[in-house]
Amino acid sequence: MADNFIYCPSSTRTDEKIIERNRREEMKALLSELHSLVPNQSSTEGEMTLSDQLENATNYIKQLKENVEKLKEKREKLMGLGEKSTITSENKARLILQVEAHRVGSSLEILLTTGSVYHLVLRQIIQLLQENGTEIVDINQSTVADRAFHKIIAQVKGAEGERICETVKKFVSQYKDDQYTV
Repeated sequence: MADNFIYCPSSTRTDEKIIERNRREEMKALLSELHSLVPNQSSTEGEMTLSDQLENATNYIKQLKENVEKLKEKREKLMGLGEKSTITSENKARLILQVEAHRVGSSLEILLTTGSVYHLVLRQIIQLLQENGTEIVDINQSTVADRAFHKIIAQVKGAEGERICETVKKFVSQYKDDQYTV
């Protein structure tokens, strides 16, 4: 049986050369694409070695990751999810002060007066309105000294307006009296 086997080394070598050439061409195309994605490439960087180009791309990706983390922290801070959003005895007095909610035609108008740490309460009231089937039409805000004034206008379906007004008032009074009395 061994006599029937024909060994052809040139065919195997040719296949290996083709496979290796295809691999190199694919790597070259991928490196070119990576190089094009990294900004601030000057004409002198075209003469950079392959390892320098890869290091440049790696540094750029690390920088992007750091920027993403910084932006996440900033977003959390702005949304009140960061460390500074915890309520302490020092800022309890600066929270919610009063709310007025009444129906105007098919709309619901909510006037909210808060202290300087307002974003927590405002966000919760907006969520409460949305959970009760209202559609937020407009939100206006103005700030004077350490007070923030908000006017929320929402569309109400059917006779739900009075119930939603009472729900908002009840929520605010509980929030104000139970958790944040000074």
